[in-house]
Amino acid sequence: MKVSFLIPAHNEGAIIAEKIENTLGLSNTGGHEIEVLVISDGSTDDTVAKARGIDDPRLRVVETPGRSGKLKALNQALELLSGDVVIFSDANALLSDGALDAIMVQFGDPHVGGVCGQITVEGKSKGGIAGADALFWRYDQWLKGVESDLGGVVSAQGSIYAMRRHLTGPIPQGVADDFLMSVRGVAQGYRLAFAPQAQTVERVTERVGDEMGRRVRSTEMGWRGLMMMRSVMNPARTGIYAWQLISHKFLRRLMPLFLAVAFLANLALMGSGTGWFVLGLLQILFYALGLGAAYVPAIRRLPLAPKVMFFCMGNLAMALGIWKYYRGVESSVWTPIRDDA
Repeated sequence: MKVSFLIPAHNEGAIIAEKIENTLGLSNTGGHEIEVLVISDGSTDDTVAKARGIDDPRLRVVETPGRSGKLKALNQALELLSGDVVIFSDANALLSDGALDAIMVQFGDPHVGGVCGQITVEGKSKGGIAGADALFWRYDQWLKGVESDLGGVVSAQGSIYAMRRHLTGPIPQGVADDFLMSVRGVAQGYRLAFAPQAQTVERVTERVGDEMGRRVRSTEMGWRGLMMMRSVMNPARTGIYAWQLISHKFLRRLMPLFLAVAFLANLALMGSGTGWFVLGLLQILFYALGLGAAYVPAIRRLPLAPKVMFFCMGNLAMALGIWKYYRGVESSVWTPIRDDA
């Protein structure tokens, strides 16, 4: 098989050379023909110069006509690829040496349309966001393993995922490309496999505002993709996968509503008995700790404070993201969040 790596980049001069060398150096025991396409979306730094400074016949670097956004850049790049399998990978996601082998083994099954890799997080620990995010991703990767045992994972994540080329297609604006691309594969009768040996490491920002904004945008775009693919949530069409999609993506994003109802109901019942009073007080303290940790970095040094903040921030971001979707706000161009190394 021929494998095409697709790496979108905007102002990734600090990491792009390392990313390309990492990709070209991956173990390839299957002897697959490799092409690597870096598409620069209106970069104003030295991303293109550094990428073109790597002399390798397998590498191609192209530029969009101005800043058009990641999705338009991906659509332009997909027209240029010739591989049987496309591996999508973010510019800041360095892959484990066995990632290519682990992904391609899964495509030996003709029923597999896409493959998800495993994400790990590293970052500065002062604010605690990276530690809480790492815990979340450990849970998420465990969940993907369980889903895979049931017949297939729900969807991919953009840091590292692969699709058969004939299952890819134009990506509408304002949609999470990783979600839409992978769920489209399921809609066409294929399943998504999980390759935990295909690992990537990402750095997480400790800036609360930036991380909050990223999560709001991710929810807005993910919810739009879910609404576009809502027919896949029909069990008569996709069987147990429909329930996995409903529980993992639909109900999970409604959790802020459930939490708000539970909190308000508890407040109303605090005068009804000691149990309700204690439970209500615990909820108040929980959310106060999360809010305090978000605004006062010193509070994040308290035990559990970063995880409580992360929980509150994540659920608030989901609520705001869905609200943006129903207000008609559409994210199409954004700047990747990068902390200084």
